[in-house]
Amino acid sequence: MPPQAASRRPAAWLSLLLALSCLLPSAGCPMLLASGVYFWEGGNMVDADYDGLKQQRVVVFCRPPSSSTFSHAGAARDIAKRVSSMLEQNVPKIDIVHPQEVDQWIDENDSDDYKALGKAVDADRVVHVELDHFELFSGKTLYQGVSEVSVTVYDMRDNGRRLWDREMGEFIFPEHGGVPVQDRSVQDFQRQYVEILSGAIARHFYKHDPHAGFATDALSIR
Repeated sequence: MPPQAASRRPAAWLSLLLALSCLLPSAGCPMLLASGVYFWEGGNMVDADYDGLKQQRVVVFCRPPSSSTFSHAGAARDIAKRVSSMLEQNVPKIDIVHPQEVDQWIDENDSDDYKALGKAVDADRVVHVELDHFELFSGKTLYQGVSEVSVTVYDMRDNGRRLWDREMGEFIFPEHGGVPVQDRSVQDFQRQYVEILSGAIARHFYKHDPHAGFATDALSIR
């Protein structure tokens, strides 16, 4: 094959990908483009930021903001459940404490003491997710999830010693603009935001696609 023809082939394939994306509904275009970029770059996976949860009994606890005005208390438990599920699916030989067991302990003890929880469920590790802020609205007419999130792993076999931590900072979805409140219920938007935020938290602990968060704003219009 002539060198000129070989050099034109990548450009031709990229042009075809862009053309096909324009034939799909608007919600599908960014996702197709994201998939195309992913495969174009070879589908590389990146290692976990912290891989010390393998072969450990792990409990996930999400502490809601301390503000008395926090009106989405159920979101913290939902985040813990989704992170637990994602870790169970992706971390080899992990033993996840069932979220119902965690909920029962919280209800019975009315406490956010992660050390007491870890001891009560005989955990090796506690993944402690702290929400310093959690909001679903941007003004009165738009949904836009905004959180301040930090994640810490504690070793319960060493008196709760801190093993790893990460300040995720402000997590916004959709990052660019908001979703009109008339387009969906607050429960539906909260479920979507919790799912995306939980994925961002859980991916710290297993090998993952670095483009997993690419074009997530497109999901907000579904």
